[in-house]
Amino acid sequence: MTTRSANHLQLVTDTSFTGNTASEQPDTAPTEGTEVSAADQDERFRDLLARAGQLDAAAAPTPVTGTRMRLLLPLTAGLTVALALLGDQSWQLPSRVGGAVGAVPQSLVTFLLLCGALCVWAAGRAVRPQQTFGSPTAVRVWWLVVMGAALVSLTSTLSLTSWAGTGEQPGALAVRCAVPVVPALLAGALARADGRGARIRAALGTGVVTVPMTALGWSLLASSGAAAGLGDVLGTTLLSGAAPVALAVAFVAADRRRSA
Repeated sequence: MTTRSANHLQLVTDTSFTGNTASEQPDTAPTEGTEVSAADQDERFRDLLARAGQLDAAAAPTPVTGTRMRLLLPLTAGLTVALALLGDQSWQLPSRVGGAVGAVPQSLVTFLLLCGALCVWAAGRAVRPQQTFGSPTAVRVWWLVVMGAALVSLTSTLSLTSWAGTGEQPGALAVRCAVPVVPALLAGALARADGRGARIRAALGTGVVTVPMTALGWSLLASSGAAAGLGDVLGTTLLSGAAPVALAVAFVAADRRRSA
C-alpha cells in the first residue's frame, strides 16, 4: 500500500492496483430525491402524531353521563329491597344492657360488614369518583365519606336491632334520619367545582350506602316477631332514609354559586 497523494490511495498487488480517488467518492450533496424523502418523513411524522392523538382519545376515561346518574336510583332501590329481604331472616340479635347495646353475635357482625362492603363497592362502581371529581384529593375524601357513612350506618343498625324484644319504640329517631343527610351534603360539597351533575352524583352515591343499610336495620328489627312486613319496612325506610337523602340532594343541586 502506497500513498501517492493526499487524494489518491493505491493498493499494490503484483503489477495491478486499485485506486480510490476523491473523484470516485459518492456524492453526498443533497439532491432533489433527498428533499422528496424528507417531505415524506414529515408526512409520516404528522400521520404518527394524528394516530397517537386518536389513541389517547380512545384511552381517555369515558365521562359519567346522565344515563349512569339515572342508574343510581334503581341501584339504590334494588339494594334496599335485597337487604330488607336478607334482614328478614332468623338472625341472632343483640340485646340492650343498661340502655346500651349488649353483646353482638359474631354471625351478625360478619353479615353487616359484608352488606356494608357490598354497598360501598356498588356506590364506587356507579359514581366512578375518578371521573366525577376533578381533583384526586376530592376522590380520596369521597371514598372516606362513603366508608364513614357505611360505618355509621352499621352502628345505627346495631343500635336499632338492640330494641328487638324490648317492647319499646327505638329512640333517637331524629339522629337516625340525620345519618343519610350528613354524608350526602359532604359529598355534594366536595363536587362544588365540578358542576351540578357531579354534585348530584356524589350525593346520590352516598345514598347507595345509607338507604339500604337503613332498610336492613328496620328489617332486622321486624324479624324479631314484630307485626311488620316488607311493605312496612320499606315505608319506614322511605321516611327515615330515602327522604333525607332526597332533601340533601335537592339542596346540593340548588347550590349554583359555583357553576360548571
